[in-house]
Amino acid sequence: MNRSPATGAALLAASLLTPTLASAAPRATQGDFSVDKGAETWTFHTRFSDETSHPRTVEFRLPAKAVTKDNDKPLKFPTEAAAKAQVAAIRAWEEKHGGPKVTAKAGKGGTVSLKVSGKSATKMRSALDNAKATAETALSVFLYRHRYTRLRNDGIVPDHARLAREYADDVAPLADALAVDAPDARTFVSRALAYVQAIPYEGGKNGADKGYRRPLSVLARNKGDCDSKTTLFLALLESEHPEVASTVVYIPDHAFAGVALEPEAGERTFVRDGTTYVGMEPVGPAKLAPGKVSGASGWHLFWGSAEARAVLRPGEPDAAAAVEGSEVPAE
Repeated sequence: MNRSPATGAALLAASLLTPTLASAAPRATQGDFSVDKGAETWTFHTRFSDETSHPRTVEFRLPAKAVTKDNDKPLKFPTEAAAKAQVAAIRAWEEKHGGPKVTAKAGKGGTVSLKVSGKSATKMRSALDNAKATAETALSVFLYRHRYTRLRNDGIVPDHARLAREYADDVAPLADALAVDAPDARTFVSRALAYVQAIPYEGGKNGADKGYRRPLSVLARNKGDCDSKTTLFLALLESEHPEVASTVVYIPDHAFAGVALEPEAGERTFVRDGTTYVGMEPVGPAKLAPGKVSGASGWHLFWGSAEARAVLRPGEPDAAAAVEGSEVPAE
C-alpha cells in the first residue's frame, strides 16, 4: 500500500477478487461471442444461458468512439498523478499565503513529501497543518474528477455507484436487448445477472488483481472482475429500471450488488438506510440467482460488517460534487 506522508490517505485502489463459491452451484456459460468492429459502431453478438438455463442470443451496437475511450482507461488508480495534483495544490497555496517556506515534492509510488522552513516553530507547525489540509482537499477533488471514492477504511476504489448511474445510457442498447420478453423488473434483473455472470472472469497470476474495467471495456474485452462486472450489472438495471433502487456492497477483497426487489422465500436480504435489498453476485462464474450470495458475502451481511453505497436515484444531488468548489488548480 502506498501512503502519502502529506495526507495519510491510502493511495491504492482496493483489490477486489472473486469469492469462494459453493462447488454445487452451476456455472454461468457463455456460448458464441463475437464483435464486428466498424468505423462508427461495434456490433456485438453473444449467446448465453439465461435465467431459465435456456440459450439466448443478444445482439447490440455501441459507438466505436465510446468503446475505444473506455478501453484506453487505465485499470489501476493513478497514484503518481494524484500525488502531482496534491503537490500542485500545495505550491499554489504556498504562493498565496507566504510565511514559512513549504516545499512539496511528489515521489515514486504516489508519495508526497513536505518540508517546512522558517524562524517560528509555531508558524512552521501551522504552515505544515495547512499544507496537509490543502493536500487532503486536492486528493478529494482528484478522486471526484477521476471517478474514485474512499471507503470507511480509507481505501480508494472506483466510484462504482456513480459510474453505474453515469453508464446507464451507454449500456442502453444491451439493456434493451436483454429486456425483450422480460415483463417485469425481477425477470430483467435475473436475465441481466445471468448475462454478466457468463462474462469470463479476469484475474492475474495467482489471483492477483488486474484492475478495474469500466462497463464498455468489460463488454469489448469480454472480461472483468467482481467490481467491474458489478458496475456493468447495475448500469444495465439503471438503464432499464431506474425506478428500482440498487447498491454496491463492499467486503474485504470483494464487491457485489444489492437490488431493492420484493424478496422471495429463501433469498438473502439486507437493509441499508431503510431500504431492503436482495443480495446478488454478478462476478460469476457460479450462476447464482438473485438472493444467493457467496459464503463470505453472507457472513459480512449477517454481521453488519459490509459497506454499501447506493446508486443515486434520478434527480438526487451528488454530495461529493461539492469538492469541485474547492480552490484546487485545474488539471
